Amino acid sequence: MDLKDSLKQFYNMSDEELEISFNYFLPETLPAKSYFLKEGKISDKLAYVKSGLLRSFIFNDNADDITTHFFMSGSVAISIYSFNHQVPSRENIIAIEDCDLLVITNQKMKELVQKVPAWKQIANDTDQYKFNQEKNRAIRFQTLSAKERYLQLMEKQPEIIQRVALKHIASYLGIDIATLSRLRKKI
Repeated sequence: MDLKDSLKQFYNMSDEELEISFNYFLPETLPAKSYFLKEGKISDKLAYVKSGLLRSFIFNDNADDITTHFFMSGSVAISIYSFNHQVPSRENIIAIEDCDLLVITNQKMKELVQKVPAWKQIANDTDQYKFNQEKNRAIRFQTLSAKERYLQLMEKQPEIIQRVALKHIASYLGIDIATLSRLRKKI
């Protein structure tokens, strides 16, 4: 289901509201290995991912690259805290593959909320969804073994296993690449 269909189905947007909304989003192509957001910069835009794959990551105290999230087709690529509070981001967001995006700036989003009030609910729902994702990820890290986390990723997001480098999968799962290699051989 594309974005327009989702907005119609879940938020009962009229054709007029959809037209107004899509005038605020600009298409953008982001080549693989290009940054959507760099650490230390204020996130002034978010993107609906039409196609492609992005990854967010942070650097830990040892300067290790830790994958925190994957943004696939149909998802919203955003550094939520930085975008909402207009503060420098702690994370980076980079394209793993060439991406086609629909992008809106923070200022344009504020204008859109005034013109199409449903966007206030969409923003709240997105915030809640992202919060729940973070909470569930933390719970998985505390309660599941490395094998269970890998099996769950295979079950719920098999396309990540097929499209993402092993080192990024390992860091996302919180394990080293040698452990991931052993798990993959046993499964």
